[in-house]
Amino acid sequence: MVDRPTPLMLRQMELFQNVEEELLTQIAGEMQIQHIRRSRALDGAPPGGVSPFRETAYFVFQGIVEVYSVTQRGGRKILFFQGPGSLLNMNVAGYSQDNHYGKAASDAILLCLPRETLAGYARSSPALMEALLCHYENRLWRLSHQLKNTAGALFIERKLAAKLMKLSADFGKPQGTGRVIAFDLTITQMADYIGVPRESVSRACRKLTEMGLVQYENRRFFLPDPAGLEQFRRQGK
Repeated sequence: MVDRPTPLMLRQMELFQNVEEELLTQIAGEMQIQHIRRSRALDGAPPGGVSPFRETAYFVFQGIVEVYSVTQRGGRKILFFQGPGSLLNMNVAGYSQDNHYGKAASDAILLCLPRETLAGYARSSPALMEALLCHYENRLWRLSHQLKNTAGALFIERKLAAKLMKLSADFGKPQGTGRVIAFDLTITQMADYIGVPRESVSRACRKLTEMGLVQYENRRFFLPDPAGLEQFRRQGK
């Protein structure tokens, strides 16, 4: 038996909050719930696989998923860590091929719908189309912000500080006087996120630790002084 979400589950997600009730019920009836364990790739992930996003639209209901591309040398470049309410696909309308992939950064619950079905519903519903436009405008802003924060002139330490501040804003929780990024992250993942070798991130992490701005233990990043880390990100001191 196929597990399907309820309209109430969809209503919790910003993309569907203004969608008409009748349409919301139709969408829920065509979606499937998929449970995915941490470190598991979405179906079709490389090597050799076609992007799963070409055929299926994935929404994150619970957990965190990393969306990444494959470099010309076969490495990974993580573009986003996406949390609850996010649409993982870069392309809904199908006018160009989506060559991105997904991997669970924590145990996650995904809601899956054929991509063409979502595109058809969007064309018939102004509310859903507007929500998708807002979603992609926000994603474009994030991409442009990331390009600024990964400029070659920035020291690796400031690049790492920028990524940690973003992850703290999205997934951080208060802990004492600081904030902890509330899911496991390896140094390799951070290297893929920044787009530099693992050894460079390891050295940068040690420097930020010596400055009292970062603590890293058991795959968790703790920011004891978020204000100080933000100042370092901006000014490099």
